[in-house]
Amino acid sequence: MGFIVRINLFFTLCRGYSLPISVMSWVVPFLFAVLQGGNIFYGLLALIAIVILHLATNLFDDVIDYIIEYNKIKKGLKTDFNFQKGKCSLIINGTFSVKKALIISAGLFIIGGLFGLYFISLYGLKLLYIIIPSALIFLLYPFLGSLGFGEILVAVVFAPLMYSGIYFVMTGGFSYDILAISISTGLLVVAVLHNHMLLDYKYDNTNRKLTLSRLCGNEKNALILLVIFILGAYLNIIIRVLFKSLSPVYLITLLSVPTAVILIKIMNIHINNPDEEIKYNILMGSMRGENQAPIEQRNFIRKFLTVQNLLSLFTILLCVAIISENIINYVHH
Repeated sequence: MGFIVRINLFFTLCRGYSLPISVMSWVVPFLFAVLQGGNIFYGLLALIAIVILHLATNLFDDVIDYIIEYNKIKKGLKTDFNFQKGKCSLIINGTFSVKKALIISAGLFIIGGLFGLYFISLYGLKLLYIIIPSALIFLLYPFLGSLGFGEILVAVVFAPLMYSGIYFVMTGGFSYDILAISISTGLLVVAVLHNHMLLDYKYDNTNRKLTLSRLCGNEKNALILLVIFILGAYLNIIIRVLFKSLSPVYLITLLSVPTAVILIKIMNIHINNPDEEIKYNILMGSMRGENQAPIEQRNFIRKFLTVQNLLSLFTILLCVAIISENIINYVHH
């Protein structure tokens, strides 16, 4: 088996397709810290650690889900595995055993932990305020996620904790400004995950899988919650600009509002008329892989990717705002 094949299998096993959320959550605090004289090397080390721990958590979550489903089949409560989006596929087909998957997951957690110990050796025990809650969420995610809190937990890790952690390892301190910005990103991360679960609402309802969407009671209530998350992300920026805790330049993030509106419209169609064709609009962003997909899958792809593109666009605009603010401050001084 060639090296490239092994790497592809590894990323498939650990659901590497979810890594863009890690990178997008890293780039804003990284840029913010760099422009304040932060250590670039430490920022890159933090990215490596984040990726490793993200993959470890994905795999650990899959193993726990596989064991739960296997026990149900063994007891005669189910007849077969019923996962979506390729989840646990390499364990089910025997490419990786449960034991091997657990060993890989544990190895990744250990490597990620070594990065944490290195940063603690540099900055002391203050970093534990970020590392301990993050570690607890990583380890408890499969269990708390099964109670419907998965989306919220991911947002907490990928926004306030990650933002604060990256800024700290690069500068040695904390920043109220970066924490304020992280609230908007966190709400949009929840929106991405919640939107994906809303697309799976009927499947999850049939299989009695608890998600934030199912806790809403029905799809229409879940859509209302999606609107609240998105609206909250923008209101956080607007209110902080009005109260002068953020520069007016951050209002540039409002340029992503049209994409948010399109998203809400197509999800409303998804709920009320699921068979209606979703026509492509440039505001949806890039629909990578759409042309290769069967026609019947293109509706799903457009719904699935539009929310990710909203987070990407918002992140890019945040970066533009951070750079612009530094340029303005430099000129004024």
